Amino acid sequence: MSEITELNGNGKIVVERNEIHVIHLGKNLAFSLSMAGPENYQNVMTQISQKGLLRPTTAQTFSLVDLALQNPNEEHCKDILNKLSSDYFWTSTENLWTPKEVIVYDNVGGNMPSDRESLLKMAKKGDKSVRIAYRFQIENQSVEKLLKNPYMLAQIGDEDMLNVVKRVAEGVGNNPPWVWALDKPSSDVKKYTTLDSGKNHYRLLNLGGDFPEDYSKGHGYAFGVVMFEEK
Repeated sequence: MSEITELNGNGKIVVERNEIHVIHLGKNLAFSLSMAGPENYQNVMTQISQKGLLRPTTAQTFSLVDLALQNPNEEHCKDILNKLSSDYFWTSTENLWTPKEVIVYDNVGGNMPSDRESLLKMAKKGDKSVRIAYRFQIENQSVEKLLKNPYMLAQIGDEDMLNVVKRVAEGVGNNPPWVWALDKPSSDVKKYTTLDSGKNHYRLLNLGGDFPEDYSKGHGYAFGVVMFEEK
């Protein structure tokens, strides 16, 4: 029989199945507690795929951090917050920076196309896993501006996530959040997304969309997604 610990925020720890359950966009989302990392992007995501799990999106990672902030003394949640502050989390929401826009897409299975033409075709057909952002503020900004930032909206993919982002941005520190972006590339460049809460005493929400695949300063982590199920 599974040992279940109920958490604030309608989450729970399922020990026997080694899962953490999170309410995400009205559904129960289960993450494997076996964290992948610390490694570069491809190695972390390959570890997740080899276990038969899905790669976590930026929105899903926000929901996980939100749950951890509501349960800071629970050992697994404490570990999530420690990793967020000492290192960073990779997400499967990848970025194709072009001279005209940034195309953001959720590569949860690791097999999404990454060229501009293919991604634009998917977006035109209404595929919600692909979003596009044009002009937006980068670097430091207030939480209020972050919640209206087109790039942040593209990263999370659903305005119903804004309350979650607000709680996380306000919960990890008192300093203004930062958005890291690739500045006016002359050609199409693929980059990866990270989430962290700053180092040492400079506590803030960092959303990075300009990280190379082999970024190695401390290396990153990610949790594989086990399943969706109705509440």
